[in-house]
Amino acid sequence: KPLWEKKIPADDKNRIPLDTRCVLLRDGARVVLIDCGMGTQWNDKERDIYRIETKLDASLAAVGVTTSDVTDLVLTHLHFDHAGDTARLDAGGVPQLTFPNARVFVGRRAWEHAHAPNERDRGSFRAQCWAPLDGAARDRVVLIDDRDARASILPELDAVVCDGHTTGQLLPLIGVSDQRALYGADMVPTRAHVPVPWHMGYDLRPIVVMEEKRRLIELCVDERITLIHEHDTRFPTSSLTRSPAGELAAS
Repeated sequence: KPLWEKKIPADDKNRIPLDTRCVLLRDGARVVLIDCGMGTQWNDKERDIYRIETKLDASLAAVGVTTSDVTDLVLTHLHFDHAGDTARLDAGGVPQLTFPNARVFVGRRAWEHAHAPNERDRGSFRAQCWAPLDGAARDRVVLIDDRDARASILPELDAVVCDGHTTGQLLPLIGVSDQRALYGADMVPTRAHVPVPWHMGYDLRPIVVMEEKRRLIELCVDERITLIHEHDTRFPTSSLTRSPAGELAAS
């Protein structure tokens, strides 16, 4: 904690402020949303514990988009802070798709793991958040082959596959040529997590996280790819460089 206090100070409940930064991509008629945040299916006690603030609708409206406009929802994985707004309760308390016209893309192994989690990460999944996808809307789900290091999601949208934080996490690689960005999801959630040894306490496989992150960092440095931090409240992105002496810098 003393080390973290220098990066992101905690409050009196030992919490740090975090964003759930979603990314919206538009290409002609296609409107792609990457992750959807924590959603609305929380009781008052849970809202107080996590100090939840929901801003997705307002953020979409600010760029002239509604939830019905989204054609493709890409979920990096199914933890509740990434897939929590996949469904909302209607007036009768029945979960309905938040993005009724969207296909939902998720890694096949990530999907399977979320439906059979272990004791360590069971609390990170809330099946009610994607309940319609297990029922009448199952045909909306597109399971991505996440067995290899790279996966194809959509035309001109690939992803780097990582297994350290959780099984089958997809990190979308956005853009073409020399203007590309990597959505860091929970591999590099904040700028403070750029150093390889700095990782989250609830990563399933910490050593694997370090190995995967090292490859991600080198990819971003070598190919000048901007890193998007999903959870950083101060630094939405980082440009990574390495000095002649080998020191890594994020700006």
